[in-house]
Order: sequence, then structure tokens, then C-alpha cells
Amino acid sequence: MTTIIALFLTTAFAYIPPSRMILERVSENSGSGVYALEQEVQFSNAQESLFLKENWLIESDQSMSLVVTGTKDLKDQIKMHFVYAGGLRWSLSSKRESQRLSEDFLEKYFHLRTTDRLAAALLQIKVLPPHALGKKPLPKTVDGFKNEPEDFVRLSKTGGVVNYAYGLPSPVDGIANSGLWIEQDQFYIRKLRLPSQVEISADNYNAYSRGLSLPKIRTIRWGQNTVTIRLISVSGKAPNTSGQFQPSSLNTPVKLDGLNNLPAKDVVTEFYSRFR
Repeated sequence: MTTIIALFLTTAFAYIPPSRMILERVSENSGSGVYALEQEVQFSNAQESLFLKENWLIESDQSMSLVVTGTKDLKDQIKMHFVYAGGLRWSLSSKRESQRLSEDFLEKYFHLRTTDRLAAALLQIKVLPPHALGKKPLPKTVDGFKNEPEDFVRLSKTGGVVNYAYGLPSPVDGIANSGLWIEQDQFYIRKLRLPSQVEISADNYNAYSRGLSLPKIRTIRWGQNTVTIRLISVSGKAPNTSGQFQPSSLNTPVKLDGLNNLPAKDVVTEFYSRFR
């Protein structure tokens, strides 16, 4: 009997659903409608820790607004306001300016609300191969149905839980491959590695209104740098905030005076140019 139970558990553990189903469940965790998020971003080094406050307004992965301010003595010394629309990031200096989103823009991966948009993002960073979600012809009989393993996904334990790991396993020596780790039971994004070797891990998920689930803690690592993001609050907003996703809503010029002479200056500057 023990052998039968062990064999059953091994078989259950080894089963991996079709990728389209997995990605659909992931996108369902992205909620619907407009949300306001308050976050604390911590930049640490041997000398000090610098904390910045982020206020996001998010309608989708293509429609966002972000206001960044300093904390404590830096409250009025650091200010940034960005609007994300149609693949561009808008900001205000002497005039409104736009630039294409960085390939390392991270926030979108937690707000991709359809299977197709999530799949397209993963194809772009080479986590999924081009043939990943191709439609297969339906069998003519019930006996023809079978679960065919996909060579680009495997089971892997990360963050203390079993995950569906997408992407090729990384070589022991050499550059790590890009990859995505999705929690097996809850379909949460637990880790993401981009082609640039940037890694983000996500822990302590909570459920919010209208089907949104987000991690309380995210850790971003690149080179010798580590930045921690703590989610403070999440609230659903009425759909009358569309004007705040327009470049015309920008009213806060970028101000970084408070970073002068601080050891964290270069890390903060790189973080908001690459990942935000």
C-alpha cells in the first residue's frame, strides 16, 4: 500500500498542465480595473539604507502612472512622476518627454491580464520558444487524447515551494538563461530572470479585490546590487481615473537634488532608468 501511495504522489507531482492553461491562471491573478499601490523601495549598501516611496496607479500593463518621492529629510528633495502609455514612458523636465520602455521594465509582468499578452512578453525575453502555444489538431477519438510533455517547462523548487519553471536550465558555468518560475498551486510568479541577468523574486502573496494577487516583498538583483520593494497598501479605484494615464497629467518635474553626494545615487539612478 505504501508503494502504491508513493507512486501516486510521484505521478501527481510530475504532471504538468498545458502551458496555455498555466499562463491563463497566472493572468487571472492580475485582477481587473484600476488599482492604487503604495510601495516602499529600499536601496542598501555598506554605508546606509535609502528609502523611497512609490505611488502607482495601474490600469493594465500598458497603462500606468508612478509618483516617486523621498522620505524623511528627502521628502521634498526627490520627486519623479512617470506616465506609461503605449510602450512609452513620459516624464516632465523643461517639457514633456518620452522614451521607449526599457527591456528591463519589471512592473508589467505582474499586470499582464490576458494569456496572449503574457505569452508575448515571455516570447520576447526568450522564456518561451516560438512554438510554445501553437494550436494542435484535435484527436478524432477520446483515446487520441494524451498529455504530451513540453520540453521548455519542468518542475523546480524555488522559495520553498514547487514551481513550473519555464526556460532552458542554466549551465553550471557561464551565463544563466532567462527563466520564469510559477508557483504550482497558486499560479503566482515567484521568480523571473531576464536576458540581461536581472533577477526578481516575489514572496508573501496576498489576495486583493477583483482577483488581484501581489507579493508583499519583491527583491531585485543585478550585478552587485540588491533592491527590496515592500508593498504597503492596495486599493481598487473607480474607472474615472483615465485622465491620469495621459501625458498631459504630468505635473511634477523630475527632481533628484537629494541624491547629490549620497552613496546610493548611482544605484537609484540606474534603478529608475532601467526598471521603472
